[in-house]
Amino acid sequence: MSAVPIPTPSRTRFRVGVSGHRVPPKLPAKSEAPLRAQIDRILAAIAAAAREAGVDRVTPGEFVIVSSLAEGSDRIVAEAGLAAGFGLRAILPFSRTEYARDFKTLKSRTAFTHLLDQASAILEMDGAADKRPRAYEAIGFYMLENIDLLIAIWDGEAAAGRGGTAQIVNRAVADGIAVVWLDPASPHTIGLSWRGAGDEPAVKARPADTFHPADVGDIARVVKAILSPPAQ
Repeated sequence: MSAVPIPTPSRTRFRVGVSGHRVPPKLPAKSEAPLRAQIDRILAAIAAAAREAGVDRVTPGEFVIVSSLAEGSDRIVAEAGLAAGFGLRAILPFSRTEYARDFKTLKSRTAFTHLLDQASAILEMDGAADKRPRAYEAIGFYMLENIDLLIAIWDGEAAAGRGGTAQIVNRAVADGIAVVWLDPASPHTIGLSWRGAGDEPAVKARPADTFHPADVGDIARVVKAILSPPAQ
């Protein structure tokens, strides 16, 4: 699968990706507001950590959300990022016209277009329309290659199919990417998985076992460690 890139800013300090459920029952409507409030706090913690690491201020060109703009989780994080002063980079599994077929209502398609209009860069991959799960898997893995931290809005269950949230979380943990886990059933709690730069993978039965309870202060410390150069 190939991609048709659109030029992106040359310097990016911190990139936040998102993977998560799209619709009920995995993403209950009543969970969306508390999830958004939690994400607002997480992004504020990232900005504070950046200042502590010597960054003067968060700017859209240097701090970005990387999202496929699917319904539900992807859009919640994208909208929160824009509100917090982050930039937005959209990565789509198909052309935007084909991808819009995923969204059944006019309201959803309008929201998709509105977010695209605010993106500083858009990547449209050439996924096959008749092999959607494979295209979602490819865009998820591509996203992981281009982020520093993943926000996963996930029910903790095993993957139901290719390209699902559990698969993306498992790959992120295996790759040593910092993952912030928010469970839609308990949006006020945070799980965090990160083994640190250069640390050996922990021997665990499942990637989900690498998570531990955390708060925004823990996330800020991880972000500061990622942003700060190693001591000489």
